[in-house]
Amino acid sequence: MAAAIGKECDWMNLPAEARRLADSLPFAAADGATDGSSSTPVSFWRANTAAWIFIAFFGLASRLAAFSDVALAVALTLVLDPIGFVLTAAAYKFYLERTSHRGAVIAAWALACSVLGGLLQMGIANALKDGLFPDIPAGNIAANDAVPAVFYTAVFLGWSLAYFWIRADVDARSERVRRSEAQAAATRAELQHLRLQLDPHFLFNALNTVAAEIPDNPEAALEMTHRIAAYLRYSLDQQARPVCPLSDEIEAVRAFVRIQELRFESRLRCSVEMDPAVRAVPVPHLVVQGLVENALKHGLRSSAEMLDVRVTVRRMADDAVVIEVVNPGQLAPRAGDRPAVGLANTRRRLELHYPSRHELSLVQDGDAVVARLLLRGNACFA
Repeated sequence: MAAAIGKECDWMNLPAEARRLADSLPFAAADGATDGSSSTPVSFWRANTAAWIFIAFFGLASRLAAFSDVALAVALTLVLDPIGFVLTAAAYKFYLERTSHRGAVIAAWALACSVLGGLLQMGIANALKDGLFPDIPAGNIAANDAVPAVFYTAVFLGWSLAYFWIRADVDARSERVRRSEAQAAATRAELQHLRLQLDPHFLFNALNTVAAEIPDNPEAALEMTHRIAAYLRYSLDQQARPVCPLSDEIEAVRAFVRIQELRFESRLRCSVEMDPAVRAVPVPHLVVQGLVENALKHGLRSSAEMLDVRVTVRRMADDAVVIEVVNPGQLAPRAGDRPAVGLANTRRRLELHYPSRHELSLVQDGDAVVARLLLRGNACFA
């Protein structure tokens, strides 16, 4: 289950992960690390060196088998393969300057470079054989001047194909990085917008209450002002943090309820029961307050006497966290009710923070309305 939960948030970590994978690929000119003295990625030099070490061993074994002359095979390997390394490094630079070319154009360049490289290696090999090994028997394959051209043309073609294949993979990863960064930025902006909707909504209602209390009950209005200031200070302190420990969220709920208690005097009572095992669980800000605010709004309207709101937070056997808010009243909406902005806001934030890993329900249970929120795993964007 933990692995499945982790995959729900993988797309948000894609920019860093994709960049790390792109950096690890050879020929990653745009994103690879450099060695400090050149703009060429260190990963290219490592990959190219490893490739030519393999080619050198393969070429040496092939020459020993074909030529039956150890000195000739070793001499050709020591001369031609380092030159091949230099030629592919030059081809790398050449290809980088033509990254805008695609399809047949770049294929023609690759073929032309490979053939020229093969012909150059043939000329060097023949000069070496003529200078150091003039007595090669006519029947020996080493006497065939075209062999180095065929061998190295094939090597350079294979190298070019590998380069363009890896380059295309790097470009695809870079595009995924750009798309995922844009998606993550848009989602973070939406989350910030949703959260900023809640504070003005609460502040508007609270200040209206303070204004109503000032003429008849200035002491209560002053106390309410202090509590509103403390609550807003907490909200501002948490502005840069997308999540907070569940214990902090419950304290914010208590501060919210204390403000409402001054507003509704003896009609409101709120109790909170929280399992100590869930105190440190990170949750989005104001996710519990939205449920409590909804309970107060509809519970006070339906109850003529005492409104008793109960908040229960506990951990399930599968490590899911369950938050229940219970209030007396009726779930059926009344005519003329405006859409529940706070509840819709909470639902949307839960979809972003816990995709496919949350359940939010409002049900009638006898004379009470039960809001039940179940959260599985860690919040995304934590």
